[in-house]
Amino acid sequence: MVTRERNSSRGSRTQQASHSGFKAFLINPKQSFMSWFDSYFLHQSRQFYLMVMLILFIVGLGLVAVFSASHVSSIKAYGNPFFDFFMQLTFAVIGLLMMVFMSNRSREQIEYYGRLIFFGSLFAQCLVVVPGIGRSSGGNANWIGIGQIGVQPSEFLKLGMIIYLASALAPHLDRMDDFERGPKQFIGVGVACAALVVLTGKDMGTAIVMILVLIAMLYLLGLPKNYLMIFSGLVAVAGFILITTSDSRKARFGAFITRLIDPSKVSLDGSGWQTEHGFWGLAFGGFTGTGLGQSKLDWGWIPEVQNDFIFANIGEELGLVGALVVILLFFLLGRYILRIANATNDGFSHIVSLGIMLWILIQAYINIAVVVGLGPVLGVPLPLISKGGSSLVAVLMALGVVLSFERNKPTEIARSRRR
Repeated sequence: MVTRERNSSRGSRTQQASHSGFKAFLINPKQSFMSWFDSYFLHQSRQFYLMVMLILFIVGLGLVAVFSASHVSSIKAYGNPFFDFFMQLTFAVIGLLMMVFMSNRSREQIEYYGRLIFFGSLFAQCLVVVPGIGRSSGGNANWIGIGQIGVQPSEFLKLGMIIYLASALAPHLDRMDDFERGPKQFIGVGVACAALVVLTGKDMGTAIVMILVLIAMLYLLGLPKNYLMIFSGLVAVAGFILITTSDSRKARFGAFITRLIDPSKVSLDGSGWQTEHGFWGLAFGGFTGTGLGQSKLDWGWIPEVQNDFIFANIGEELGLVGALVVILLFFLLGRYILRIANATNDGFSHIVSLGIMLWILIQAYINIAVVVGLGPVLGVPLPLISKGGSSLVAVLMALGVVLSFERNKPTEIARSRRR
């Protein structure tokens, strides 16, 4: 009770400070910016600095990778080799600003904004089926058009779902064996979100990520194994039905199984095209790679290689060394988020941090597994690296949420700064 009152007073002080800060910015922008920079970046924990530097490094690597992979296609489509790069750079700036904004929120504000993101994303996801608003690409209809820009609501729905579910489950975290009170609503809302993405956007890849995050969260939070096995079995049956009722999904999963059984029988003019040529790109890169901008994949061997198959481009241009560095970066990012999750005594912050860590790592694993031929083509981007504004902004917002938990952690430095 005392903790909740302290958090509420802290949230009200934050709101008052934001209003006074805005007025001060209008009077003296330079001084206000310096004061904000000092309060945001100085006297933070070592974990905060490490995570911010790692995020900036991965985003920078992604921008370089997008330019290297897209300069040829940008010339063909727009007559400008920097077109896709500047688009990605714009979204990176927006995403970093949103990360800073979210990291300055209190725990109560995170919960409030999370609900807004959740319900707003649900509404936007329904708009993808509206003629004139919804857009399709690669067999999926999971975008809405805002001018010349396509926004993918399901990317933001992942973040909203995690925060909403954490808010619902946190009061029952010590009663995971009581299925009716906690896990039932948790599972119901998560499955409903994934089903909405499949039904409206025909995007099974995004739905798989959401379901896997849901299952992994339930496992880590201590759901009894019998419930977990029943839920996993029902998910497997539903997945089988979805695959067998769609010709494109059957073709992709069939190509994957064929490759596992006999790689020589993979069709290079059908569903096996992307995986096979991505595999060739990785093999051609060798140990140290061919050099930035020297990938043969840039010349149309894989359409839109800067999107879901950018890891193959990185592997060809930077070799095995570059590919392993990318994997190591995600490992470090997951480790930092897990430390923050385990350091908090607040159930809500713990669940949200775990969910965000699982989202990023599971999605990265699926993307890389597809490129190296260990999974069917699902159209899942590599977080923070693949071209795509919605994914980049949503993931950076999520990382801002984790940073807010670290900033608001009651350390000795934080207490002295508040005094």
